[in-house]
Amino acid sequence: MLTQRGVRERAVLIVSLITVAALALYVYTSSARELYNSETARRGRGHVSDEVWYVSSSRVILKKLLGLEPRQPPSLYNATVILAEKPNVWELGDIANKYRVEILRADFRELNAVYVSGARESVEKFIKSLGGRVVDVIPGWVLPDHKDINNYINWEHPPLGKYLIALVMYTLGDSPLYWRIPVVVAGVLTAIFTFLVVYVLVKNTIAPLVAALLTLVDPISRALFSIALLDGYVALFTVIALYFVVKGNYKAGLLVTLIGACFKASALFTAIPLIVLLSRREALSSGGSVVVFIKSSVWYSATTALLYLLILAGASAPIVSYMGIIEWLNNAVFGAAKWHASVKCVDPARCPVSSSPWDWFIGVNSFLLYVYPDGTRLYAAGFYPLWSLSLISALFFTPLVYTRKREYGYIVLVFLGTLLGYIGLWVIGGRTQYSFYAVHFAPLVYVNLAYVFSEIVPRRELVREAVEYWVKLFSSVISRLVAL
Repeated sequence: MLTQRGVRERAVLIVSLITVAALALYVYTSSARELYNSETARRGRGHVSDEVWYVSSSRVILKKLLGLEPRQPPSLYNATVILAEKPNVWELGDIANKYRVEILRADFRELNAVYVSGARESVEKFIKSLGGRVVDVIPGWVLPDHKDINNYINWEHPPLGKYLIALVMYTLGDSPLYWRIPVVVAGVLTAIFTFLVVYVLVKNTIAPLVAALLTLVDPISRALFSIALLDGYVALFTVIALYFVVKGNYKAGLLVTLIGACFKASALFTAIPLIVLLSRREALSSGGSVVVFIKSSVWYSATTALLYLLILAGASAPIVSYMGIIEWLNNAVFGAAKWHASVKCVDPARCPVSSSPWDWFIGVNSFLLYVYPDGTRLYAAGFYPLWSLSLISALFFTPLVYTRKREYGYIVLVFLGTLLGYIGLWVIGGRTQYSFYAVHFAPLVYVNLAYVFSEIVPRRELVREAVEYWVKLFSSVISRLVAL
């Protein structure tokens, strides 16, 4: 039975969580709506940055793999009609008028298409009247102007995020505000789990609240949890995995990470520290054997890889059915691995700015997501002074993990272990990395800062111990160098 104090603490916890959820929902929906209004005002196509690829592939999956269509009002049917040759807009306009169909857009350069609207029966008659000139019809929001976009499935990335977009298209409608609902929800949950991770570690509500609020208002969070990209899901499943880790359930954390990797494969980098934790547990249960640690690392790595392929194959069943198992393996597994580990764009005049993983923590080479009508630019960049501070503090206070703050090891290992995954990818050739990938670290950055400034910095003896460790280490290194 709860005491009066316990009831009060639980009430504070619930109010804090509700506050975090409400603020995150407000921030991300406001940002999503602002982008929508901006595109509407300039009569744009509605897409922001790489939404063009994920939204388009979601619509193709819905129509061509699942045999469904986006939901549209009963009295209105919009569709992009793809033609074999460049359309004669004047001729098509006359035909469209005959069937009471309106051509909303014909400003396609790479795609031979027109975007039409009218009653469904009228649009279907208009399309039928064009006969063999029609190559394809994609109902819903206007397609981006890219060649063969009507067949694009985005093989290089796993399907779960695109399924969610397809689901809201089918149930709610095909509009930028609907596309972004799943990632907004992911942002809200990310803020909540950021709070919970810190709460489990520090057992008060102030530090968790600060961590969650900083996470949800960080510029990269506001941007990436407001547009239909995949990286926000990676951040969510990573912080959920960290929650399981601090609760001592490493296997659940690993499973959550593998599910996250079915949204985007970069979530697999967080599997690295979890495999280390599992292997360490096995080694400690055998008396601290290094051999057991190595054998366990190999076992868990192989098991993780196999389990991921099985989960990915299950999640990709509609795609496998559509293209065949061999083609799927070549494109979505082997081809995707090669694609991620290569330089994907080499023309400086046409390629967006890429970055190295350490750039994300100092605010350089940030990816341009959007340019507002007034010229204001939206970049994928975290609040880098705090990001730099978080990374430096994680490195600086790591020695305490071995002496005074064992639980801090969970944060350090997941944070730095995940970062090492990106650095490893960069080393083997994946130099085309973009700063919006860094949202993966947003909850980790602020979980670390909240812990450091609530549990370590206020205790001078801990800071002194860390300083002494590094002084001794550098003194030893310098002495050895002088001795040479």
